[in-house]
Amino acid sequence: MGHDGRVGVREVSLRYCNVAGDEVTTTWREARAELIVEGLPVRIPPSYRGQGNYPGLFWSATNRRTLVYESLLELDRLWLADFDPTVVGIATQPFQITGSGTGAQPSHVPDVLLVHVDRTVTLVDVKPAEFLDKPAVRAQFDWTRGLCRDKGWGYEVFSGGDPVVLRTIKALAVGRRSARPSTGCCTTPTSVRPAATASASPKPSPVRGEPVELSNQTGGGHPASWADPMATPPPGQIPWPPPGRFLVRHRAVPTGP
Repeated sequence: MGHDGRVGVREVSLRYCNVAGDEVTTTWREARAELIVEGLPVRIPPSYRGQGNYPGLFWSATNRRTLVYESLLELDRLWLADFDPTVVGIATQPFQITGSGTGAQPSHVPDVLLVHVDRTVTLVDVKPAEFLDKPAVRAQFDWTRGLCRDKGWGYEVFSGGDPVVLRTIKALAVGRRSARPSTGCCTTPTSVRPAATASASPKPSPVRGEPVELSNQTGGGHPASWADPMATPPPGQIPWPPPGRFLVRHRAVPTGP
C-alpha cells in the first residue's frame, strides 16, 4: 500500500480484450493505451426492462466502427470526443483495473478511453452530478485519478456538456464522412443528353409508387450516394444500411376508378 493508504501502482492489475477478442491481463504500469483502444469492450452494458439508463451503440467516425455506451450521458461524451480534432482513438468500457493483496480490493471499469494526436491519453468516468458527493463514488474516482497521475494519463469526470454545443454537433453529424466528392464534380457542367429521336423507343416512365432501384452511377459519373442522400453510401462509410441495399418506394396506390 502507498503511504496515503492507496493501492500501489505495482499492485494493480489491468484486464482488457484485444482486437481479436482475447482477454489480456497485464499490470497498470505496463498497460499500453494504443493496444487497448484498438480492442473490444471488456464488458457489455446490460439491457433489461425497467432500467433507468439507456445503453446502446454509437457509430464513431474517429474509429470507423461502433462503440457501446451505457447511458445517454455517456453518449453525450462520445459525441464530444468524436468531434474533437485532437482525438484519434476512442474506446468505451476499455478495461478493468483491480487492486491485489489481502482484504477487500478496489475494482473499476472506466467508461471512456481517449488517445490524442500527440499520443497523450485521457481516461473518462461518466457520472451524473448528483452522485459525485457520495463517499463510495468519490473514493473510487480518487483512486482512479491517482493511478492516472502516476501513469502520466489525464483523468476526467464528465457530468454533462453544453446543450447548445451538443445540439449543434448532432445536427452536423449527418455529414460525418471521411470521403468527399471528386474535385470539380460541382463546378464542371454535366453534358446535356441529346434529345430522343423519333425512331427511338422512349423508356416507359415508372408508375407512380412502383419500386424503383437506384443505379450505381449518376449521369455525371459520380457515385449515387453523392447525388441522393438516401442512397447507399460506399462500403465502409457507415455501418448501415448494408451494401447492396436500394431505396425502394411504396407500392402503387389506385387513385381512380
